[in-house]
Amino acid sequence: MSRGCSVKHHGRVTYDADVLKTFWEKRIELHMEQLQKEDMRIRRSALDRLRDEWARQLERRNQMLQSPGRRPRRAPPGTPTLRAGDQPAA
Repeated sequence: MSRGCSVKHHGRVTYDADVLKTFWEKRIELHMEQLQKEDMRIRRSALDRLRDEWARQLERRNQMLQSPGRRPRRAPPGTPTLRAGDQPAA
């Protein structure tokens, strides 16, 4: 049998406190490493930056639409425009 395992009663295995302590220390250490890796993954993720960028763009768009003195931008060159008799597509 292993050094940390002793048989005091037939069919029952008991462990030394030292073996249990090292087992749980390793489990805690592994768990901490996983938490750190997850934290790094989240920090490197672009999702928060994208959300912030979209929120700023949406806010600018809303401000532009709500401001009374501004006219909408012209269509870029080369974009077909509607003439007086044309109907928009439904």
